[in-house]
Amino acid sequence: MIIKVTRPQDMHALYTRAKNDAEKHGIKWTGDMQQGHGSGFGFEGRYVVDANYITVTVLKKPLFVTKARVEREIKQYVSQVS
Repeated sequence: MIIKVTRPQDMHALYTRAKNDAEKHGIKWTGDMQQGHGSGFGFEGRYVVDANYITVTVLKKPLFVTKARVEREIKQYVSQVS
């Protein structure tokens, strides 16, 4: 599943928030403000950032979590920084 989200103006703020949240919740995450990979709580995915978008590729998710829910949560998380 691929999700494209409009890149926020303050990418540094989003990166810092995501990194801190990952550490706080015990999510394995490697990456920087351009690309990375994370896994935890039955999820696994990667992201790539370009000039206009963040492209999130969900590689694994729990069966009971819908694709629509994953997309909604990612977009909401990013929009909180925009």
